[in-house]
Amino acid sequence: NMKITTQIIVTSIIFSLTTSCGGWSNKDKEIYLTECKRAKLDSVFCDCSLEKIVEKYTNFEEAMRNEEEFPEILISCKK
Repeated sequence: NMKITTQIIVTSIIFSLTTSCGGWSNKDKEIYLTECKRAKLDSVFCDCSLEKIVEKYTNFEEAMRNEEEFPEILISCKK
């Protein structure tokens, strides 16, 4: 769904402005979840997408370098 992908990209940009560089802190995760829910996405989806992104990438910067892979991750959370 293009709307969801757009919302996550917007969320990612906001998230990138507020994160630190070394790994995934609890604060980074909280910010992601807050922004995801603010984008009107349900908490199950937000938790799933965060879990998959954190699992796949060692830190937020790495995730942003591979942002083109996000739709695949997000689609897997919508099933």
